[in-house]
Amino acid sequence: MKIFITKTGVPCIILNHGKRMIHTPSIKYIEGDGNYSNINVANGDSLTSSFTLRLFSEQLKANSDFFSPRKGLLVNLNFVKEVLTKSGALFARLETGETLPLSRRKGRALIEYINDNELSIEIREAIK
Repeated sequence: MKIFITKTGVPCIILNHGKRMIHTPSIKYIEGDGNYSNINVANGDSLTSSFTLRLFSEQLKANSDFFSPRKGLLVNLNFVKEVLTKSGALFARLETGETLPLSRRKGRALIEYINDNELSIEIREAIK
């Protein structure tokens, strides 16, 4: 896996020995699955990579749009519409309607990050 910036200034990930290029702004989230990672892209595609989530996390940390709100998940904050709290549990709802569970500790850290950086992500109590 390699990360580079295109001539237009868009960061990209190169997978499969240069056969597959993914623009990092189009990645909704990456979920770890053992020694593999499932990459979910904005156009609805889901790709499986033999690289671990840790490697993706290390490579994408330079891009401040990514945050790890629980073990096994790396989410692009540009796709997060709101953070919901429901009976003490935390969830991130994406613009695509998907809901991802968050851990209590890292979920609170995400809320602090949103508040500190004044991101336009709504934080609210979920209605039954």
